[in-house]
Amino acid sequence: MSWRWLGLILLLTGCQTSMIRQFDDVKMGMDKSQVLFIVGNPTQTQRFHGKDRWFYTFQENHIHFQKEIQFFEGTAIYIGEVWEPPAEQSAVAQDARNAEKNRVLDEQIAKEIDVHRHDYENYEAKTKGEDKVRYVPTFVPVH
Repeated sequence: MSWRWLGLILLLTGCQTSMIRQFDDVKMGMDKSQVLFIVGNPTQTQRFHGKDRWFYTFQENHIHFQKEIQFFEGTAIYIGEVWEPPAEQSAVAQDARNAEKNRVLDEQIAKEIDVHRHDYENYEAKTKGEDKVRYVPTFVPVH
C-alpha cells in the first residue's frame, strides 16, 4: 500500500510544470481570467496609474524569481520583470528634490524673519524717540 502512495506522489510531482514555463505561456492581450488559469493567483497586486499590477514570486532550482503582469482595462499590456521607475523618478529622488527645495525655502524664510525683526526694532526705536539724540543740559547747583 505504501508503494502506491509513493508512486502517486512521484507521478504528481513529476507532472508539475515549471512556473517559468507557465509564465512564458502568458501573452499580451490576454484577459485576467486567462492569466489566472495559466499561472494562478498573484502573490501581490497593486493599482498604479490606472493599471492593475500583478506580482508573482516563485522559486525554482534555488533561484528566486519575481515577475509582473500589468493590465489596463482587464487586458495584459506588460509581461516581464518587475517594473521600477527610472532612478530620477523614484520616490527617493523626489524626496531629495523636495528636501532641497525645503532647505532653500527655510533659508529664505530665516532671512526674511531677520529683515522683519530689524525693521520692527527700528520702528520701535522711532516710536519711542530712541532714534534721536537728546541732550540733557547739566545744571550746576546754585548756593
